[in-house]
Amino acid sequence: MSLFDFPRINFQGTLQLNPGTANNDDYAQGTTLPESYGPYAGSPLGLIDSKTVEPRTYGMSDADFIAWVQKQHQFNPTTQKPIIPAEWNYYGDMSSQNLVITVAGAQTGVGTGPGSLADLVGATLTFNGVITDVNSEGSPPSTQFFFDTIKLAAGTKTFLQATPNKGACQWLNFYRNVNLTADAGAGGYVYHVIRKGPGTTIDIPGFEAPNVVGVIFRYYLYRPISKGGNEVIEKIYENKGTNPATLQIAGTFAPLYSDETIFTGPVGRLLTFATTNINTPTKNNNGGGKIALAPAVLRQDGNKISADFIGTFPENNNGNTTAPDPKFNFGAVTLVASAGTQTAAIGPVDYTNVPAGNASGWIFDFDISSNPAAQQVLANPDAVFSLQSAEYGPVLTETNHYFVSNQQGIYAEQFGTGALFRNQGTEEPATVRVFRYGKELPASVCPPITVWQYRSVPLQAPGNREAIATGLRPGDPIHVDTVQPGNFLFTFSIDTSEEPPVSYNDFMNPPYITNYPAISLRILPNYVNFDQYYVDPAAPEPIGNASLTFDIVYTHALRTYYLLYPVMNMVFPLNDEAQVAAKAGGILARTELSIWMNSGYMPRTRDMSQSRRTLLRAWCRKVLAGKAKAK
Repeated sequence: MSLFDFPRINFQGTLQLNPGTANNDDYAQGTTLPESYGPYAGSPLGLIDSKTVEPRTYGMSDADFIAWVQKQHQFNPTTQKPIIPAEWNYYGDMSSQNLVITVAGAQTGVGTGPGSLADLVGATLTFNGVITDVNSEGSPPSTQFFFDTIKLAAGTKTFLQATPNKGACQWLNFYRNVNLTADAGAGGYVYHVIRKGPGTTIDIPGFEAPNVVGVIFRYYLYRPISKGGNEVIEKIYENKGTNPATLQIAGTFAPLYSDETIFTGPVGRLLTFATTNINTPTKNNNGGGKIALAPAVLRQDGNKISADFIGTFPENNNGNTTAPDPKFNFGAVTLVASAGTQTAAIGPVDYTNVPAGNASGWIFDFDISSNPAAQQVLANPDAVFSLQSAEYGPVLTETNHYFVSNQQGIYAEQFGTGALFRNQGTEEPATVRVFRYGKELPASVCPPITVWQYRSVPLQAPGNREAIATGLRPGDPIHVDTVQPGNFLFTFSIDTSEEPPVSYNDFMNPPYITNYPAISLRILPNYVNFDQYYVDPAAPEPIGNASLTFDIVYTHALRTYYLLYPVMNMVFPLNDEAQVAAKAGGILARTELSIWMNSGYMPRTRDMSQSRRTLLRAWCRKVLAGKAKAK
């Protein structure tokens, strides 16, 4: 029971993401400051130190830095075009909102139409929320999606209204478009769950069963397009405007059953491919003219075989506004099953029929009840699935093991336990589970798992892989050394063929970032002891003493956000003591960990550590106490 069950409601359309980009450090690996920057010559061009969560201002005053990051500069004249340090959306507010998203189709069973779900076809999906990367520096596989509410409705009829759990992007695929490069040629897979309960409306036929405890909300995002060109971006910045990206979205609502325990993706059998064996007509893509397909997940339930191909097949679009994009046609493909020398066709995959694909959520269902050859092959417990191309041979093959974790994007505190991590707003252990040929391996049967760790910052000099555990079993908590803050990525292997590359820079490129399991961890810095600024440092929520001035708070807790996330200054300038003091009560409300999952939590980047958050809140309490005393 999972995404592969019925009923399914499938949608497609466009949405808008508005990330702030000053913290991305996309140029840090290839750009250094020239001699004209004096003592900072040779420093990498990157505006944030993710390890310390502090801005790199290269000796500039705050005002000079803010002006500098919004203008294009020539750093390496012989090898690069001019660069805007803040990149393409300095004033982004981290918001996510729908543009036009509608239900393209619904299914009540294999090969059936919408039936009792007919009223949902054409319904509109709306939502509001925020996004943030676990690791702001570079391109991690774990952009997080926080929704305050989503609503599926047609006219006055509301079919679904709820708050999903946090979703995190996975299977990041830079071969998603054969005519676009960089992020425009990428796509990613996101999976949320919604639970029945107070504040949730689920009025969809087939979801009322007692064993249906909620809704799966899974979708794929691709082809992000924003306004480009340095001159255009500079003009936007002159008016303190935003430059959000428009993306395509396709996805599905399906029942969440009471026996499901994985909430980050479908479980079953994982199909991947590590070689770029498909030729494209031009080299204008991230594969330079050769691409590989992105992963698919498949499940067999008796004679029904269902495959989730929503992220698998790339588009063939040059960036115009046509939607939905056409698929790149590289010839006929067939899903097959093999066991030893026996092979049987399960059925063709009509991946170029975009309207039909969107109407089915790109989940392809096959009935093998009249296919004795397939039944015979699949009677072998060692049978595996693959996707075969008439021209290229295998283009997806089943992995030996499929590693899944409910903790994809998590946070810890420097000097913390290393065993508990903030994930869905509260702290929990990080664990992994393993499937082989569609069956979960219990701890008593599963071979030992190796946990590999990469230090992922600084982007220009990350760490090589390190095995931090070699005997982990499914369900065992992962333990992490929290002495050093920063960003870390974890992946897993059992067979030697599954071991990740030595270099993190290799891992962050296909096929690894696309195919491999990953947990992204942010350890927030607490290396400064602020106890001297509190009346009672042992108090759960201390109040500031006379030595806790605004300058201290600004330097340690607010300056990063004032310089790198200027949208916050649209409400009140974070460098103005009087205006910050006037908002002391609101700051306390917005920094409560109880609202960590909401879009109103500050900072939206969720990278303020416990010690800095405590310092800011102590100053706010001091301000409020002074106001109360003055009355």
